[in-house]
Amino acid sequence: MLGIVTLLLGMSVLAGCDRNVSNMLPHDVEGTWATDDPRYRDRFFELSPTFLIIVAGPDTPANVRWIDKVKIQATGSETSYVVYSTDCSDDTQNEMALIFNPANGGEIRFRNQSEVWRRRGR
Repeated sequence: MLGIVTLLLGMSVLAGCDRNVSNMLPHDVEGTWATDDPRYRDRFFELSPTFLIIVAGPDTPANVRWIDKVKIQATGSETSYVVYSTDCSDDTQNEMALIFNPANGGEIRFRNQSEVWRRRGR
């Protein structure tokens, strides 16, 4: 009887695990990212395993977000990430979908946008 209970408990724990979900971003996408697109001059974002920082210009305060959860889906050479985060200043929940390609030292595109963001300072 104890063996059956242990087996059922183990199965329920495994059923709740999702290998494509993490509490942190992987080190592959760590860094400061900027684009050459002139519309985004003076804008960049920084990714770390636990934080996301967005800078929208020199006259705008940085937006700092705590990463709550990351959904990861690898497709060929690219990896899609959906980053769920909480704004540290007002506790609002945010979702950011991006596609990472390791080519050329790393490139990021936001879902449904064509601009390419590249890692700075590496």
